[in-house]
Amino acid sequence: MAKIMITGATGLLGRAVKSQLEKVTEHQVIATGFSRAQAGIYKLDLTHADEIAQFIAQHKPDVIVHCAAERRPDVSEQNPSAALALNVSATKALAETAKKHGAWVIYISTDYVFDGTEPSYSESDMPNPVNFYGESKWKGEQALLKASNEFAVLRLPILYGRVEQVSESAILVLLNQLMDKQTQEVDHWAVRSPTSTQDIAQAIEKMIELKLNHIDLSGIYHFSGTETMSKYQMLLSLGEILGHSTQHLKSVSEPTDSAKRPKDCTLICDRLAKLGIQSKVLFREGMLASLGESPTALAKIGLKVD
Repeated sequence: MAKIMITGATGLLGRAVKSQLEKVTEHQVIATGFSRAQAGIYKLDLTHADEIAQFIAQHKPDVIVHCAAERRPDVSEQNPSAALALNVSATKALAETAKKHGAWVIYISTDYVFDGTEPSYSESDMPNPVNFYGESKWKGEQALLKASNEFAVLRLPILYGRVEQVSESAILVLLNQLMDKQTQEVDHWAVRSPTSTQDIAQAIEKMIELKLNHIDLSGIYHFSGTETMSKYQMLLSLGEILGHSTQHLKSVSEPTDSAKRPKDCTLICDRLAKLGIQSKVLFREGMLASLGESPTALAKIGLKVD
């Protein structure tokens, strides 16, 4: 049995990781959150290094899955000090404390560490982020691996999964544009690889299993869905899935976001593939599952899925 601590367990990815790991009955899951901490989830402020030190010393986890982050590029651009506090300083404190207590860490990072000019990107390619969010996550990677080169970085692209509100996912939030039948301009310039949080949670479970069986898992890894599409293409697919018209959507073939985004950060996932860990969930089937698991969030925007 392993004690597995999850940070950000109330967020989009952390919630899926918690659910997946709790299915493995021999493990003890220690879930933490902050603003949305509730019954069964410890409240932990990761911006206070002393709280991190006390928590890890008390609970003595064997593995830490570090999902907590400021993940919104526009917010990171507007409040860089807050992004650095969570994405870098908290990661540094967590990594150093984990090293001291012999815990192994998986740090969740992003494809936005790359500039998107020369896809596809392997684990060994040099990052060159174009926005502050990507820069902060790359600095977090460096802080983690400086604490211990035995820790693992897991870079992921754009995510979707079970949500409590559609704004949790940069894909599901697009449903607002699908439902508002006024003319909507949608990005058809940048492309991403939409990836199911359930798919990722299963990959993380397999990574932990390999590590507990003394297989070397260290350094940088990529995991990604296999399809690439723009937000406009995602919305067309969502419209087809839900039976809603997309005639009001207008594709825009130039950047539309306030914080600069890379054009194409498609990831090569060879290192995990060699370990037998690969994405198997296609966008349509993964999205159908996510929508079916999120009735309350969908009801808030006037959408019902049969």
